[in-house]
Order: sequence, then structure tokens, then C-alpha cells
Amino acid sequence: MLLNIVTDDELFISQVVKTILMIILAGGIIFNLFRFIRAGSVKKRIISATVTSILIILIFLVIKEYRIEAALLKNPVFVQGTTVGYCSVFAKGQGIAFEYELDGVKYHGCNSFYPVPKDSIMVPGGKYRVRCSEKFKGEGRMIFTKQ
Repeated sequence: MLLNIVTDDELFISQVVKTILMIILAGGIIFNLFRFIRAGSVKKRIISATVTSILIILIFLVIKEYRIEAALLKNPVFVQGTTVGYCSVFAKGQGIAFEYELDGVKYHGCNSFYPVPKDSIMVPGGKYRVRCSEKFKGEGRMIFTKQ
């Protein structure tokens, strides 16, 4: 689940939204744990345990994305990347595939090009900046507004 955000403001807003989502998920986990403890029937306990398990999985996924975006926000490294073609971005449709090199290792990524018009981006062979971090080297985000 990559959110293709690259500016400081967008990363900050995304962090705020993820914080709110984590609070809601944590509240759901606590609520369902209490329901599990107080449930009298086995059926209610199974339902509460299932919902709690799903919420725990979701909160770990959100925490992973939160950590990646925090690294991109606090300690960004900018390198040059090259567009290589088109790809599919989860829940956003068509995106642009790119590759970049960091510390001698080549990484591949796929970004949404929103809000930049697709026809203004050179594909393949376009050279644009990629925002990445030393901690999550393979999670770079291409900035299509900066060649």
C-alpha cells in the first residue's frame, strides 16, 4: 500500500491522517478486547477475537506506512531516477514505473502521477528526482514536477 506523496506538506498531512487512523484502530482493538472478556457465549467471543485480529493486522500495516513516510519526511535523500514505463497503483489506477540507484543498488518503484498531467511526463527515459530515505531505500517516491 504505497501512498505516492512527495512534498513535505503532503507527507505531514498523511502522517496526521495515519495518526488519527491508528487512534481509531487502537480504540477498536480495546473495545473488542473488552467485548471478548465480557462475552458470555462462544460465538460472541469468536466474533470479538476475529475483529480484534483484523484490527491488529490493520494497525501494523498503518504503522509500517507511517514509519516509511516519517523517514521520507525527516531524513530525505534525493537521487535521480528514470521512468521506465507504466504500472498499476493500488486504488489509484495507472501510474508510472521508475528506477533509481542508491548506494550502488538499483531500486524500482511505481508512483501515481497525480496532480501532474500524464502527457507532461516523459515515459520512458524521463529523468526526475526521487525522494527516498536511508532507512527504507526501496520505498522511494518520484517527484514528477522536478527534473
